[in-house]
Amino acid sequence: MRKFPATVPADQRLGTILVNPGGPGASGGAWAASSGEAISTRMEGRYDILGFDPRGVNLTGPSTACFDAEAKFLHQIYQVQMAGAPFPDVGGSAGEANVKKIAAIQEGHPAACMQNGNKQILQSVGTVAVAQDIVRIVEALGEDGLNYLGYSYGTILGATFAALYPDMVKRMVLDGVSDAESYFDDTLQWGRGGLANAHKAFDGFFSTCIEAGPELCALAQPKNGSQQVQTVESLHERLDAIYSKLSSDPLTVGDSSAGPGILRATDVQLGIFNALYTPKLWPDMAMFLAQLEAGDGSGVYSAVNLPAYEIQPKPYNENIYNRSMQIYDTRESLVPILCGDSPPLNISVGEYREYFLELGKFSPVGEQWAITMGTCRGWPFRANQRYTGPWTTAKGLKKTRFPILFVSLDGDPVTPLPSAVKMSRGFGNDSATLLVQHGYGHCSIAHPSLCTIKRVRDYFVDGTVPANGTHCDPEPGFIYPESNNTSTKRGVRQLSKRDEELLRAVETMDSTRRKLAPVL
Repeated sequence: MRKFPATVPADQRLGTILVNPGGPGASGGAWAASSGEAISTRMEGRYDILGFDPRGVNLTGPSTACFDAEAKFLHQIYQVQMAGAPFPDVGGSAGEANVKKIAAIQEGHPAACMQNGNKQILQSVGTVAVAQDIVRIVEALGEDGLNYLGYSYGTILGATFAALYPDMVKRMVLDGVSDAESYFDDTLQWGRGGLANAHKAFDGFFSTCIEAGPELCALAQPKNGSQQVQTVESLHERLDAIYSKLSSDPLTVGDSSAGPGILRATDVQLGIFNALYTPKLWPDMAMFLAQLEAGDGSGVYSAVNLPAYEIQPKPYNENIYNRSMQIYDTRESLVPILCGDSPPLNISVGEYREYFLELGKFSPVGEQWAITMGTCRGWPFRANQRYTGPWTTAKGLKKTRFPILFVSLDGDPVTPLPSAVKMSRGFGNDSATLLVQHGYGHCSIAHPSLCTIKRVRDYFVDGTVPANGTHCDPEPGFIYPESNNTSTKRGVRQLSKRDEELLRAVETMDSTRRKLAPVL
């Protein structure tokens, strides 16, 4: 655990907020170290900010690692990436062979865990066990209930805690809401549901580019000197042309910041999928795609491959703590938690391929998301404790001590608004309220809104619960801050020093969270 202490005098301190950045597998301790001050700024310094590593994550022990070096697991992920999600699907035996290769590579992780893993800890890292650990943390703090701020997977952890210990919920904000019921019940359905709004984020990538114009977004410039006015549809067509060309003729990259290689359609799709999480990266991705149209694929290639290029192999315990520590964007602890929390996923390679095809028809980035669900295929360890409901008041969910504040973007690529609606309705009007923020990216902090920021502050500091269905707008000019449209310049609004400070704090939270959360 790591704590950023409250900055106000002791008589103004309101308690402790436990924070979780997501994952599963992200380090709350590392997030408190990197963003504790920013989170505290949002809360006017009235709370201690406490980050903890859930079971199996980062510095907890015993470790769930089944390899002696983090680089070995990351090499496996890179092998899957090199095999490439089956996009576009080539059909026939070649398409089947592609999925067989992905499945075979992914099977290496459970095989290593059967060979080297601590089976007891692999069965003890589930979300219910972590909720029980939170109870012990609260008791050790000497506080009379839980104050909690969770993002993405952290909303599953928070909702599970609230279902199990409703009387302990003092303040709870769940931002980037995932469907906890399908998470525990059906991994494949959880994957389907997660993509419900991905197309909105995808179209937002194009529409914001067009609005910003060619001076700020390279893709808004028509191809080959054409005078054609660009639309969302025309940019879709240009991207499809890139996909079509690379599918038949991969582009050689002679050198880049990630070295040499080839660029395929599946690599471009992966780059776009990653960018959808973070609108701040959209101008760069648009520039890379425009360069790719002109025959230069080094930008996209680097964006996709640089993390693997920078890996430095060394033992897990080669650090000042002399214990297992994860320092890269890894899924090593994601798999035991995600797959152990859900029922066994015993699907054939043929069924796995059908899932790729299904999600590909459902979403423009579906094939990349399907790979995450596929990591659970054949996973041999189940969590000793799993929560399977109830998830609605009608079926017995108890009233929480204080209403939970659910927060959701309406253009989130992996934790869609329908999931937030479902979860908040399940807890009922007495136990939940929903704030909807317009915008794009993963979690509200990806596309900041002072409206949302201040309502979260009021909730924690004053106990003010927003009306259910409250809507907030993101700050204008955030994605393309130098926009020539004066109505969208941040500076034109003459923000106060405090508002500027709040926006900087939230941007820090988002940038550090992205580095820690492997998937969600």
